[in-house]
Amino acid sequence: MSADVMPNPQLSFGRLALLGLSSVVLSASFIMSIFAPFPIALAVIMYGRLRGYAIGALGAMVCFVLASLLFKDLVLFGFYLCVLLFGFGIAEIVQRGIRPVRGLVIFGLLFLTVLSSLGGFFLKSQNLSAEQYIVQQIEQSSDKLEEQKKLIKQSESTDIEALTLLDNPKLLAKELIKTFPGYIFIAMFIMLWFNMFMVLKSRRLLFAGNDYPHSEHDLLRFQVPFAWISLLVVGLVLATWGQDLGQLWYEDAGMNIIKCLGLFYFFQGFGVLSDFLSFLGIVGFWRSLLVMSIIFLGSTVVAMAGLLDNWFEFRKYFVKKTKID
Repeated sequence: MSADVMPNPQLSFGRLALLGLSSVVLSASFIMSIFAPFPIALAVIMYGRLRGYAIGALGAMVCFVLASLLFKDLVLFGFYLCVLLFGFGIAEIVQRGIRPVRGLVIFGLLFLTVLSSLGGFFLKSQNLSAEQYIVQQIEQSSDKLEEQKKLIKQSESTDIEALTLLDNPKLLAKELIKTFPGYIFIAMFIMLWFNMFMVLKSRRLLFAGNDYPHSEHDLLRFQVPFAWISLLVVGLVLATWGQDLGQLWYEDAGMNIIKCLGLFYFFQGFGVLSDFLSFLGIVGFWRSLLVMSIIFLGSTVVAMAGLLDNWFEFRKYFVKKTKID
């Protein structure tokens, strides 16, 4: 890969400040916030840990001011702290030469462990259960919920289920507890994967004259261990017959197992899709358009392709036959 390493760009304070500002703007943009850790990772890799961490801390202060004075809500600040941790984590994986897939899985699981532990300690200190805390927060946001209910009622297709949840804080809290673990797991690993992919794709970041042992192809060759299929079967059984087995939470646990494992099979399927498009010779704008369309409209199909790849090894069919004269 040494041939792919490009000379470092001119490093300047202006470029560093722009990276920090980009992370703040992306974090506040909602739609593009998934890419917010990328500039932070760049800053740490290009300018070193001291300057990278410093610009991240400055960005955190800017987010705190915006969240406090402009939005009157610290959600943006909390999200930016997660962005910083993800950016710093990705940079450490790259700088230490850790295999990308291994590094992301370990970092992601460690982050979830710390996050859940802190959440547990916080609830214990407040003498509240997760459900009680969520109900408390919902009741404090009653004005916003009333506005949301008005918007739903004014819409052409009134969502009766959504209105029922908004009218019943306890029911809404239970629903959030059921779905939140799976969604936070998926959101975290998607953010880590795509930002790591962009960092590895940016060969200029790998320091002038130095070789880096890994590339974005390591992520595209993501392979879920075959033994995990047994865990997927357990999830399917619990999701299908959980209530019949005597516990109501079995079904929710099964659905979360399917969601979490499905994400990893999606990553494997995405690598297969990328190689298939290369086999077809689809590049440039049309490749990007097709990939984005498939991700948003056919993510389940991509995940299924990743699962089936464990048996069929699709890549062995992506070999162009050469004609022998």
